[in-house]
Amino acid sequence: MRQPSSLRCLVAITFGPAALASCLASAALGVAERKPASDSTAEDINACVRQNFPDASMVQSVSMVMTDSQGSERKLEAEMFWEKDPATELSHVLLSFENPPELRCAAVLVREKKPENDMFMFVPELGKVRRITNRMVSGNMMGTTFSYDDFSRLQGMISNLETERLADDQVSGHPVFVTQSRPTPGSEYDSIRSLIDQETCVPLRVEFYPQGAEKPAKVLTVDRAKVSAKKSHWIPREIQLEDLAGSTSTRLVVEKLEINVPIDRKRFSETELLRRGRCRAAMSMN
Repeated sequence: MRQPSSLRCLVAITFGPAALASCLASAALGVAERKPASDSTAEDINACVRQNFPDASMVQSVSMVMTDSQGSERKLEAEMFWEKDPATELSHVLLSFENPPELRCAAVLVREKKPENDMFMFVPELGKVRRITNRMVSGNMMGTTFSYDDFSRLQGMISNLETERLADDQVSGHPVFVTQSRPTPGSEYDSIRSLIDQETCVPLRVEFYPQGAEKPAKVLTVDRAKVSAKKSHWIPREIQLEDLAGSTSTRLVVEKLEINVPIDRKRFSETELLRRGRCRAAMSMN
C-alpha cells in the first residue's frame, strides 16, 4: 500500500537530508506518484498514461513546424481546446488555426464517441463544415505529418485497443514499459508499439506499423527533458512525429498551457466551426 506523501517525507527524515529533499521536491511539484509496479498489466500501464490527462479541461497554444523531404520548413500556429465530459468520461477537442494567413480560421473538431469518433473540419476555402469520413482519417491534417487518426490518438481519444505488454526496454538510458496495440479493422496501422517512461508514464517513443510491414511507417518521439509537471500531471511540451517513408516530420511545441479552466461547451460544436466563416470574412475586410 502506497503511503501518503506527508508520511513518506516524515519517514525520509530517517534516511538523511538527501532523501528528505527528494521527497519534498516531489510533493512540491504536486505530481501524483502512480508509477505502475513491475508486474503491472498492459491495462495498468495504459491507465497510468491516461491519468496524465487533466481531470476536466486544457487549453494550449501550440506551434507545428513541418519539415519536408527537401528540408524546407513551414510553421502553423493554433489554439487547442480539450475537455472531458464529466457525465460520460468522453473527450472533445477543437484545434483552431491562427497562422499562416491562408489557414487562419481553419479548425478541426473531434468528439470522442464509441465505437468511432465524430470528426469535422472547416477550411476557409470550402466555406462550410465537412465531416471527416473513414476514408479521410488517414490523410494528413492541414498538411502536417499527423493524420486525423494520429491527432485523435495524441488526445487520448482512441483507447479501446487490444494491447499486450512486451519485455521492458530503455530509451536514452531511462527504463520504459513496452506495449503493443492492435487497432480495430479499417485502421491504417496493423500494430502500434509504445515505449512508456516508467517514472512519468509518458510515452517517449511510439512506432506505427502499417499492414504487413516489419518497419514502422511513422515514429513519434518525446524528449524526456521537455516533459513538465503541471497540477499532478506529466505533460510533454514538445513532440516530434516523423514519416519515415515520406521523409517528412512535424514538431509540435506547446507554447502556453492552462489546465482545468472553464471552457464554453458550445465551442465543441459544428456551429462553432461555422463561426469560422465569419472569422474569415472579418479578416478579409481588414
